Amino acid sequence: MSQKVNQDQPQKKLFSTRKLALGSTIRVIYLVLSTVIGFILTPFIVHTLGAEQYGIWALACAFVGFYSFLDLGLSGAVFTRMSHAIGAEDHSTASKIYATGLRLFSGLGVILVVASIVLAVGVMFLRPGNGTLFAITLLIIGLQTAISFPMRAPFGVLNAGGHFEATTLVLISSALLRAVGTVVVLYAGKGVLGLAAVCFLAWIPGYIYLCYAVHRHYPYIRARDLTKWHSETAKGLFSFGVPVLIGQIADRIRLQTDTIVVSIFLSLTAVAHYNVATTLALYYMDGVIAIIGVLTPVLAMQSSAKDPEGMRRSIFVGTRLGLCSAGFVAFGLIAWGRAFIARWMGPIFLDAYPVLVILSLAMFLDLVQSTTVNALYATLHQKTFVKVNVAEAVANIALSLALAHRYGMIGVALGTLIPAIGRLFIQPFIVRDKLNIRVRDYVAACLSTAWKTAVFLIVPMLVTLRWLRPTYPAMLLVGIVSALTFALPMWYFEFGGTGWQLIRSRLRPITSRLRSGEASARI
Repeated sequence: MSQKVNQDQPQKKLFSTRKLALGSTIRVIYLVLSTVIGFILTPFIVHTLGAEQYGIWALACAFVGFYSFLDLGLSGAVFTRMSHAIGAEDHSTASKIYATGLRLFSGLGVILVVASIVLAVGVMFLRPGNGTLFAITLLIIGLQTAISFPMRAPFGVLNAGGHFEATTLVLISSALLRAVGTVVVLYAGKGVLGLAAVCFLAWIPGYIYLCYAVHRHYPYIRARDLTKWHSETAKGLFSFGVPVLIGQIADRIRLQTDTIVVSIFLSLTAVAHYNVATTLALYYMDGVIAIIGVLTPVLAMQSSAKDPEGMRRSIFVGTRLGLCSAGFVAFGLIAWGRAFIARWMGPIFLDAYPVLVILSLAMFLDLVQSTTVNALYATLHQKTFVKVNVAEAVANIALSLALAHRYGMIGVALGTLIPAIGRLFIQPFIVRDKLNIRVRDYVAACLSTAWKTAVFLIVPMLVTLRWLRPTYPAMLLVGIVSALTFALPMWYFEFGGTGWQLIRSRLRPITSRLRSGEASARI
């Protein structure tokens, strides 16, 4: 038996550094692809639809975005609990988590179908004239969101096991289908309704693949088990999920109520202009998260394996990586944003540039601390962070409402930045109390990376001043040269290739136990 175990061990790794690298790479590829598609299609969509119809589209998406509140924090619960079950080699619990999560999300999806119909009918009744187009758009997007809810279970399970290549493949295929469909329907003159229909249909092939991928990677999850209800598992998911839900509501308020505030105090045209800045800022956030987000299941597995020293190392690696990557992208948005908006959307949209600068700074402060936030969730200390997040969200919306009347779009953006500055001084003490990392060590690690980031941005700044022009070739050249002159010295002097080596050394005992357990099960 021992001999067979040794033969089988190299055949399959449930969670490996190579898988992390592959997941991170393909996530970055997706972000680059989606960013390029967005940059190309956004001006085409805006100018084809017109500012008013595009404002309807942005407003409908903002309204439907609040549907995520019905998630009840279960996505985070399924992801974290599944990571712990995988780390503990508990296949029975993992199967129960998936089955229970799938049934819960399916029920929530049915509720959203009903809610979408009621909301659309209500809009048409209250505004029977120009509200009809908005109501139908809202209905289509709402139904697509409702159908996506059951798919949160396979997404969470696959990501918990580090199968980012599978989930990202779905995102890539859907992005390509949406891009092609968008061009076709808008050239055909179908307007905002055609755009909504394309977004609805583009996800269907990916959803089918997700279900297949779960059963391929986790054969111990059998179809007949999906019909069973596990009340204790559901109770555990809700226990974890309720604080997560509160945190998600706070995040939604912080990141997506700006559009609604702008529509109330300004106009639909202003929504379209503000959305240019928020689109770039959200691409920024998604890009950095794609780089460092693969560490999230690592933290959960290290927590389940009772490896506090490994978690500490991973937290520092993720924080440093997040700081330097977020710092470079924030520099790019601020240094190149004005020229890019002028070329991308036209000079009429340059009023979005000051908003972009403010939102970039706010996102930078959030992203620098994202690894420690993930660690709090991984160690089941989500309630602590949620309290801070709620306070920040309340301050955000209060400041946005107070400043919008006097300062317009800039005031709304400042309402997002000011609370983020406050959390910068609170987070180190939360890290000390809940993750047992001294404030001095945490701040020292951040400052060490911060000053190197600032020094290595000098050359990109000089390159920008010398060669930046409001043309795509010039901006591409400046971007490539700046990225190379920043990334190469930054990686050598800050990480020296040790980042992934540290993660690999901490994961080796976990992966060895997992491989041994699976090989024994096959015997």
